[in-house]
Amino acid sequence: MNAQGSRWVESGFFEANAPIVKMLTADASGRYDHYSEGFSNFSPKFGVQFKPTEKLTLRGTFAKGFRVPSFAETGGSNVGYTTYTPTNANFISQHLNANGTPNNYAQNYSIGSNASGNPNLRPETSTNYSAGPIFRPTRWLTLSADYYYIRKNHYIAPNPVGTATVANAYLAGETLPTGVTVTPDVADPQNPSGQLRPGIINLGYVNTNKLVTDGFDLSFEANTQLPGVLHEVHWYSKGTATYVRRMNLTNPDGSVYRFAGTLGNYAAVSASGTPRWRANWANTFAWRKLAVTPTVYYTSGYRTTAEDQTGSNTAHNCADAQVSSSFVPQGQCSVKAFWDVDLTVNYQFNRRWSAYANVYNLLGFKSPYDFGTYGGYLYNSSWSQNGVVLRSFQFGVKVVL
Repeated sequence: MNAQGSRWVESGFFEANAPIVKMLTADASGRYDHYSEGFSNFSPKFGVQFKPTEKLTLRGTFAKGFRVPSFAETGGSNVGYTTYTPTNANFISQHLNANGTPNNYAQNYSIGSNASGNPNLRPETSTNYSAGPIFRPTRWLTLSADYYYIRKNHYIAPNPVGTATVANAYLAGETLPTGVTVTPDVADPQNPSGQLRPGIINLGYVNTNKLVTDGFDLSFEANTQLPGVLHEVHWYSKGTATYVRRMNLTNPDGSVYRFAGTLGNYAAVSASGTPRWRANWANTFAWRKLAVTPTVYYTSGYRTTAEDQTGSNTAHNCADAQVSSSFVPQGQCSVKAFWDVDLTVNYQFNRRWSAYANVYNLLGFKSPYDFGTYGGYLYNSSWSQNGVVLRSFQFGVKVVL
């Protein structure tokens, strides 16, 4: 990746809080930015909180946002590699072994995707809001839920036509999309006169129509002494969960790519995907100078499809799964959920000295196979790294000087 540039930015900011009535408060803020490239924007934010009782609070926010293109997006170059399998019959017929089977040149290989800069990009603007209740049924328990919505207009992304789509068109001799070019690969050593396969797909950054995502954030928090004979043990518990209802990219031509629950956005997030559910739950049990904290992590499964690679409405089509290994079981196009449990033990000798021990992946859960990602070999390093390392330990002493 390479990029360089310089700019001058001038900004101004204000914030105001207003207790309207006893049960209702509101706040407002705003930011004005001016960039030397000629871009200017004012971004407001408003929040309101309504508390009809001590046990219930209702809250909501509304905000606008603004982002100018980065130097990498306007003048840089970033090449990543994904797996591509040629399917064009005419191309394959030119690259055969003596026994008539496709040779290595016509098998799976790593194809480059170059996101090159575009100096004509427009800035992104965004609108987001969230709302939900906070419920405190007791002094020691808090429950909350929020719905969130984020919309980015003129969302900047590599040309969403898709690496595989361009490669297929190139091998078929079809006209390539505007602004997209192909750098051919080296010749086939077994058949140097055969058609050259695509080596690098040059996809410049473009302003898409919009990116929309929404979902729910859930959480609870408990803070109390345990009952009965365990009354000397203090219990602190906190759990959070996020559900991604949708993450949809609308392209300049009006087509929509749906990423939630798949490996998409394949190019923008290095094939780490968009699992619908992510959650964690930590419990700390403190007794005198000893504290023990087990934490559970969960990431839901997803399909190994990505519509920014194979086109709109292909997310549920196993035939369009991203495949990076020849060992994939036939018809498999999904990745299982991943669980992880970590354990932390801390002992406080005095105000200055303490010792700790951490155990990662306490129960030894293994990473589920992911044959579609290219971030790790046969597993998704973004969500299940501990499942490859398996159980590991860390010990230490802390001293406050």
